[in-house]
Amino acid sequence: MRIRVAIALSVMFLSGCAMTSGPAPAAEGAKTRAEVRADLAMWKRAGMNKFYKGRHTPDIYSASYRKSYANYLELRNGPEYQEELNRLKGEEQ
Repeated sequence: MRIRVAIALSVMFLSGCAMTSGPAPAAEGAKTRAEVRADLAMWKRAGMNKFYKGRHTPDIYSASYRKSYANYLELRNGPEYQEELNRLKGEEQ
């Protein structure tokens, strides 16, 4: 009998917690095909694709990986990304 009461109280407590939590934060929105392709181009230009060959997980703590990833972030947040995006959007038209 005590187990049933404990289970019932747990269910009531957990359902109350679920109801009081707010909705999940909204996502940025879907990326366009051109945005995805431009991002992939920056990924490849930085040399990140060489770390993901085969089934093995790359050593994300290695100096070469971290250097390439930093380069990717610079490209992705720099004018190179926007130039590639504009080029790809021009191809779509």
